[in-house]
Amino acid sequence: MYIPVILGTAREGRRSENAAKFMLQEAMKAGLKSEIIDVRDYRLEATDNTEREPQALRFAQRVLSADALIIVAPEYNRGYPGELKMMLDMIYRQYAGLPVAICGVSSGSFGGARMIQQLKLVCIALGMHPLEEAVYFSNVETLFSEDGRIAKESYYKRAQALIEELVLHAHALQSLRKGDSSRKTRRPKA
Repeated sequence: MYIPVILGTAREGRRSENAAKFMLQEAMKAGLKSEIIDVRDYRLEATDNTEREPQALRFAQRVLSADALIIVAPEYNRGYPGELKMMLDMIYRQYAGLPVAICGVSSGSFGGARMIQQLKLVCIALGMHPLEEAVYFSNVETLFSEDGRIAKESYYKRAQALIEELVLHAHALQSLRKGDSSRKTRRPKA
């Protein structure tokens, strides 16, 4: 099963990178095929949903190959990063029926909870199925050591539980997604 991790911020010095690498490691420990899809590699100058840009074509292929997604993103000013929204908006029909887990990152104690709630609404509008559960990476400045290791053991259990639930949803929705011809033809209404 292929479940990539989307790193949803392009900021310099991004602390979310440690959280994305942690989720990647946990996905691979669970026996999943995974990789990090970095929003930095898919940036556009302006929004574009024509699906003709090379970035959109590459991203569409990855999403079509995915059985589910894990999105790791920080909370910026009570929302999600703009470059993540632009990347997600590059395609549409490829998301149909795709389960998604969202992990929030913040320097405060809420772990990106407000961002997660907002991003779930976007995922639903794009035809994805966001999980109710999430992993909240709080106090990220002290959560990871210099070498990227996580300081709190409880995060291993949280990540494992989230990945197990995501795999269950991916299996449950797999036949729907494989037989859904609308993934290739449906276009969003303007």
